[in-house]
Amino acid sequence: MRSQPTPEARHRRRLRTPVLVVTALAWAATLAVHLLPATSGHHLHGARQLHTMQHTNDMPGMPGMSGMLPGAGTGSPSNGSLSTGSLQMFLLGWPFMLTAMMAPLLVPVLRHVHARSLPSRRRRTLTLLVAAYVAVWTAGGLVLFGLAAAVRAGAGSGAVAIGSAIAAAALWQLSPLKQRCLNRHHVQPLIAAFGRPADRDALRFGGTHALWCLGSCWALMMVPLLFDRWHLAAMAVVTLYLWAESFDPPAPPAWCPRLPVTAVRVVSTVVKPG
Repeated sequence: MRSQPTPEARHRRRLRTPVLVVTALAWAATLAVHLLPATSGHHLHGARQLHTMQHTNDMPGMPGMSGMLPGAGTGSPSNGSLSTGSLQMFLLGWPFMLTAMMAPLLVPVLRHVHARSLPSRRRRTLTLLVAAYVAVWTAGGLVLFGLAAAVRAGAGSGAVAIGSAIAAAALWQLSPLKQRCLNRHHVQPLIAAFGRPADRDALRFGGTHALWCLGSCWALMMVPLLFDRWHLAAMAVVTLYLWAESFDPPAPPAWCPRLPVTAVRVVSTVVKPG
């Protein structure tokens, strides 16, 4: 007879399921925008900017985030300046990209805050935490967008820009600063129970968690921004790696290779026959 789930298991499922649903919707929205026919760009707000980007990109549909970078898809260098239109398009696409890639990593944080908040304050506390997290990541995303534009401009071609970003990401993965960010990413502080201290703690936790997450993930997150044709595939690969990496426990900071060993062991155990 199949055993019934424990209360703790049901609690985890109640938190995990909505996050996974939102993540799936974000991926669906990202895919829909990515595959949007070029002809529909004439009917969207800001159609002139979108139409221009589509005709400078080698894809038949709407370009990925990299299509918003100066010089993307043109094969020629640019001065790296960011237009108002490109920033607007980035801000429209960034929420989907952020939700699709980062939402699953928030499950442990939401579970921690949910367990340490009074029932009457849980919704408020979780909302403040997520708002602070999104605000920090949006500011960080703008920095990454500008950095990706500078890399694109300096490289002069998409292939060189992507190769440079991958090399920088590989170097960052080996660094002790990366491990420090990962270690702090696991910290789960106390949350006050009442009033302004509870609000302050929720905002502080959401903001600091986002900062350490940004510090850990920035180099990998920049790589999909530089892809034209394989933007979604790059997003998926980076997302899976970040998710697998989050299973590893804290470790002493040092220059060393970091592989998602814990996630590999879990998967191998699950799929192991018998």
